[in-house]
Amino acid sequence: MKALAASVVKKMARLSTLRSAERSLANAKDNFPHIERSLLDPEVLRAAEGRGSAIVVCAGPSIHIQNPAAAIVASGYRGVTIAVDGALGYCLRNGLVPDYVMILDPHPTRVARWLGDPDLEKRDDDDYFRRQEMDPYLGVNERAKNRELIELVDRHGPRIKAIASTSIALAVTRRCLSARMPLYWWNPLLDDFEKPGSMTRALYAQNRMPCMVSGGNVGSAAWVFAHQILGFDTVALVGMDFGYAPGTPIQNTQYYKEIAELFGDKAADAFIDVYNPHLKTTWFTDPAYFWYRQSFLKLARAATCRTVNCTEGGTLFGKGVEFTRLATFLEPSAAKPRRK
Repeated sequence: MKALAASVVKKMARLSTLRSAERSLANAKDNFPHIERSLLDPEVLRAAEGRGSAIVVCAGPSIHIQNPAAAIVASGYRGVTIAVDGALGYCLRNGLVPDYVMILDPHPTRVARWLGDPDLEKRDDDDYFRRQEMDPYLGVNERAKNRELIELVDRHGPRIKAIASTSIALAVTRRCLSARMPLYWWNPLLDDFEKPGSMTRALYAQNRMPCMVSGGNVGSAAWVFAHQILGFDTVALVGMDFGYAPGTPIQNTQYYKEIAELFGDKAADAFIDVYNPHLKTTWFTDPAYFWYRQSFLKLARAATCRTVNCTEGGTLFGKGVEFTRLATFLEPSAAKPRRK
């Protein structure tokens, strides 16, 4: 790892808090009138009863390479599916209606796009969806694709439980409500709640919603939800890359603009190559995703569940994480999951 990248990774915990805490608290205040049921609501737990195992569908570039939704649908998988917000459109376009969608990021406008944004034509132009690699489908003919996504989410929304962090923007909350998507809330850990003046403790005092570890990103939060809240002891992952496919221009990566603003012509030195021995290929990542990766591996090692990475791409491998093909996981005899 280059020295520049290593120095940024060491600061990521603090940088993440600085970047999102103030906005998260403001959003939670805006959302307060809509916060009623928590992710511990009996309806949330009842939907997972007797389902055996869970698959978390993340929004990494591998989902557009491997198309796991098609395999999940074709297999007749009877377990629970949890999509992150950025993967919801991909799932619905490919015939997979998830049981839950996990929503976390406090960004004021971009997250609403993942659900179809009714106010898109009123907003300032944002090239994020044209340049980033998370869902290239939405980056071409954007307004038409947005209208298509609105229709899909409106059609399927009542069947999908939104597991929403209180940090999400009010625009996202309103979008869930307009799609008749039931909302179940939780508080993110913004800091060490045991310390005096904790923002997390103040947030809990405000709305009394349960606090949940998120690992700093929506994919990790969905995995925590599957294991700790729904009680599954076998959780599979698809699309959890924590990085970028070989050959992806760094200009098309998630945090390139921020990295370029900080480091200028040294921006390339902030990216990190990761050789995946299971794939025998080298993917690459940035300090934010590398920190998320390291945080997830720490959580996985401490967890009592079996974590099976069926992404068939990316940088996530190591102790606590099995790495296998999705087809293998979906075989009836491949796993005998239990639910607590």
